[in-house]
Amino acid sequence: MRKRITVYVSILLLIIQRATVFMKHYHVPTNNALPLMALLCFLLLLSACQHDVDPPSLSCPEMQMVTTIGTGSSNMTFSRSLLFRERTDTGGLKFLSVETVSDSCRVVFNITDGMYDEAGLKNDSLHLKTYTYTRRGVQTGGLVAVAIKNNGEFTYLTTDSSSVTIRKMNLRTQTISGSFYFTDNEKNINGTGTFENACYVSLQ
Repeated sequence: MRKRITVYVSILLLIIQRATVFMKHYHVPTNNALPLMALLCFLLLLSACQHDVDPPSLSCPEMQMVTTIGTGSSNMTFSRSLLFRERTDTGGLKFLSVETVSDSCRVVFNITDGMYDEAGLKNDSLHLKTYTYTRRGVQTGGLVAVAIKNNGEFTYLTTDSSSVTIRKMNLRTQTISGSFYFTDNEKNINGTGTFENACYVSLQ
């Protein structure tokens, strides 16, 4: 049990490391700020007990994902993913974060889905639909963050708009399939992609 908790905490901490990327895209509503800060503080407290833990990586051999940026395409390698929940007095939300990487780019997409009642929160299913993000309009929880590799380092773009479409979800094998697109803040870089059988770890 302790080993399993350690793995989950490590995965969550890896996602928190990406939080600075997403903070510049999302303006967190005031009524969600306190639960989010409480979660972050709790995880940071747990991290003090995890000094000897190496960050876990998941094996996802069945995943196939291609990202096209401009005129170039890359076959992506699965890095890590997590499905977790946030419970409130009026229901709950599900969050799915997936990270993939290639020699030339890194793609991370975060999906927010809800509200769910307690029974709905207990299963892993997400709505099969298109989740969207835009800096200037209504957001429905589909942020795609892309980093381009320059001089050996990944530099994140500023997403202007993006979407993630979930076409299929297999709860038994814990995999999802779909597609995505993004444009950067100055609209001089855009990209699309498809993913098949991307794995995820579910944290209740």
